[in-house]
Amino acid sequence: MLRLKKSGRTKYEITSDGRPLTVIEGRSGGQFRLDGGSYLIRRRLRTYRLLTADGSVLASAHRPGTRSWSVETAGSVLRFRRTGRRDHDQVDEAGNTLGTVTAESADLPGVEPELQVFVLAALAMRSRRRRVVVVAGR
Repeated sequence: MLRLKKSGRTKYEITSDGRPLTVIEGRSGGQFRLDGGSYLIRRRLRTYRLLTADGSVLASAHRPGTRSWSVETAGSVLRFRRTGRRDHDQVDEAGNTLGTVTAESADLPGVEPELQVFVLAALAMRSRRRRVVVVAGR
């Protein structure tokens, strides 16, 4: 299971089963290293993209955190459904639960580690942006 801890305004520390895994720095995107690879997360409007260091797109998530959303990768789609205010289930086409994710943790069995980090970070960044908008709109 991955856990995300926000430290500072734009730094996210991600652990796997209590051991440090990676760090992402950035408000609405950022860079992280994992298993010797370097990855970038970029946001444009309501879409987050996971890129390799050379700029190739590995995955994209449109409007993470909404009622139903998905992450598209080369040849597959990870589907998510909101089950609570901050809880989301990864579901298959029949609606069966495969894993869970919140803005602080992810348990996504069978999903590549870089995609798990991306899903967790995109949801956390989206949640942060929504809180900022609500506070600023008062």
